[in-house]
Amino acid sequence: MSHEHHFLISFILDNQPQSRSLTHDGDTLDPGLAETLLKTAFPELKAATLSDVQVQKRTRHDEGNNTPGHYQQP
Repeated sequence: MSHEHHFLISFILDNQPQSRSLTHDGDTLDPGLAETLLKTAFPELKAATLSDVQVQKRTRHDEGNNTPGHYQQP
């Protein structure tokens, strides 16, 4: 039986930090695949250029959508 894992994907879009939550059936999710899944799941990101893609696995259900901090881009 496949178990879906929850991930928080953070990224920079137009010099603004953003994040989205995704579920994925793998135990890990690399940033390249995360970007592809984001562009598939969220139509507004389809043609966007994302940078500094970071993946954080959510291990507890009560973690919610807490966004990890991004450093200001120079």
